[in-house]
Amino acid sequence: MKTNPVNKRIFALGLLIVSGVSAGAQTIAETVPFGMNELLWTVTILMGGLLLFLIGVMYRLLSILKDKESPTPKEEKLSTWEKLLSLRPMKDEASLTMDHSYDGIYELDNPTPPWFNFLFYGTIIIGIIYLIRYHVVGDGRVQENEYQAELAMWDAKKASYEAKHTESINENTVTLVTDPAKLQKSAELFTSKCSPCHGKKGEGISGPNLTDQYWLHGGKLSQVFNTITNGVPLKGMIPWKGILKPEQIQDMASYILSLQGTVPEGAGKEPQGEKMVAEPAEQAQDTASNETVSLLVK
Repeated sequence: MKTNPVNKRIFALGLLIVSGVSAGAQTIAETVPFGMNELLWTVTILMGGLLLFLIGVMYRLLSILKDKESPTPKEEKLSTWEKLLSLRPMKDEASLTMDHSYDGIYELDNPTPPWFNFLFYGTIIIGIIYLIRYHVVGDGRVQENEYQAELAMWDAKKASYEAKHTESINENTVTLVTDPAKLQKSAELFTSKCSPCHGKKGEGISGPNLTDQYWLHGGKLSQVFNTITNGVPLKGMIPWKGILKPEQIQDMASYILSLQGTVPEGAGKEPQGEKMVAEPAEQAQDTASNETVSLLVK
């Protein structure tokens, strides 16, 4: 089979392009996360481009056949694609036919199209790069590594979101917490930090009773939050704003409100302060939280 210098040049150019694209893709992959979705999109775009190219070649061949069948022959000129891909016109078919035949089938002395060689050798180069990166060097992001990286990314986003929003909690934005897990943590914190003065059940020792309806500094959620945050230095209660985070203080205030009525009347320290009845909305939330923490104080 004869070789064509033009084919050699096109093939060499194709290899250079593939090498450049591969090197560029590897450089981009080192700086930009290239996951399975991006790979599928890239393959889809490449296959779509190849499909469009084949449709163009088919359209050109059909136009050549149509011109050949027309009664008025006209001079055939090579198109840009034919020149670039070293395609031979149909009128040269007779001169390209080789001498031998098999069952009446003749072979044309026509080399493999450069675009096919370009794709074939390109897949080999991509396969070698994939093998080295994922199975030799080991720094490629296989599915499991990509999944772990995405989990770490979302954990970081979640932590950033929580830090941004929980740090902004104050007495004007505080909300009642009824999550059993958070109340359980607050109960443990209350036992270790607050029970020496208020008792393990909030019944009061040197500090006031937190289970009755009498309050020295207000019994609303915002008022309890403010008392914990700023403390009562004159009565020996330190401010907790530099020790606990705003979210922890919110959880603690909610836990303290959930202690209402958990100690029988007369069993704890005598009432102190002013009697305050919870608002209807707070009563409903307190009832729900009481059910979740009733076992914590028994």
